[in-house]
Amino acid sequence: MYKVSKYNIIRKFDNQKIAYNSYTKASLILDKDSNTDAFENIKAFEKLDKDTQKILIDNGFIIDSERDEFAEIKYIFEKKYYDKTFLNIVLVPSLACNFACPYCFEKGLECGKQNIKEYFSALKKFAKNNFKKYQCVQISLFGGEPLLYAKECLEFLKWVKEDSKNNDYDYFSSIVTNGSLLTKEMLDEFLSYNLKMLQITIDSDKETHDLTRKFKTGEPSFELLIGKIEMIVKQTKNNPNFNFVLRVNLSNTTINKVKKSLEYIKPKYRSKVNLLIRSVYNTHAYKDDNSNNNTQIDEYFAMGEELGFKIFQESFQYQSCEACADDNFFYLMPNLTMWKCINDLTYNDACFGSIDIDGNVILDPTKSVKWSKHSLSAFTDEKCKNCKLLPDCYGGCILKKCKTCKKQCRPFEMVSMFHVFR
Repeated sequence: MYKVSKYNIIRKFDNQKIAYNSYTKASLILDKDSNTDAFENIKAFEKLDKDTQKILIDNGFIIDSERDEFAEIKYIFEKKYYDKTFLNIVLVPSLACNFACPYCFEKGLECGKQNIKEYFSALKKFAKNNFKKYQCVQISLFGGEPLLYAKECLEFLKWVKEDSKNNDYDYFSSIVTNGSLLTKEMLDEFLSYNLKMLQITIDSDKETHDLTRKFKTGEPSFELLIGKIEMIVKQTKNNPNFNFVLRVNLSNTTINKVKKSLEYIKPKYRSKVNLLIRSVYNTHAYKDDNSNNNTQIDEYFAMGEELGFKIFQESFQYQSCEACADDNFFYLMPNLTMWKCINDLTYNDACFGSIDIDGNVILDPTKSVKWSKHSLSAFTDEKCKNCKLLPDCYGGCILKKCKTCKKQCRPFEMVSMFHVFR
């Protein structure tokens, strides 16, 4: 009746063992001396007591013998990839920013002539022709610093609110911002346009932050942002549909230093803050050694939980990337070009089209097909097909596969684990 899932992974961490299933995203923490044969051998599973068997079955470690997990995963992935009911558009009206972060992947690059008035005019025409074709539209604001153009963004969202009523589609918005320009009045207005998520970043510890995430004038920003964070939480504490995400970048720091920074946020506000912790990585514009890596992430999450923060749960399961991993996703850049990924703006093949001043879409089918081919390549590559991490990475970064024609294999990391039961 049953067989062992092909996506079971057992790893040792400190004095514990962790059993993880990359398909279901279930994780179990076991004693260091626990026998894990049942995760690999169906005969060992059959010797377990009924309650333990039920736990393993309910969490997908043991499955019905007739199931084809690979076929299921391929179906789920392709269904999401080609979903025609949902559009996710990231607005990048400008690459301008009032911060001077050294690791910014946009540093030193421009993306065509900036014309804010023309940008939103063409965008509105595109939206008028296309948003009504979808059941739901996600509008994400990115930059640069998007709140430099808060007025124009709000005017567009106001138009979308009316258009969605007239044409019977749902919409919601999100913002990734450095937070420095956000005001109470501005936040109120964004919330009135279905703002579901707002993300602000702090860097490691206070000392590091004030050296890296400083204004272009050289002024520090840490204490200003702590005030902004508390303002956001107070203003949204009774809004069940809103999530505030505090990203913490790790760069040559320690867990105790990060803890001291997080303690600046008053305990009464912490339960409304979702922590997203990641290590700073190198890009074409930034090269530096970093003593922090993603294998340490769980220690930082545990510390955050002890302080009373929530841990942000990634929502892009069964995708190879949180951003560019489906067909109906693109960044709209300042010059109205459409990009699948902007992590390397020197790689022009990630730009697959543009919108003209009348809102018409002009596509480059060769680039679109290339991106799609590499997005789906994990299901034809023999190594990927037999990899236990297939449901987590699907061959890794699509941008890197497009650039190198090679998949990006990665080791098992704690960030692979969506739900860990402590």
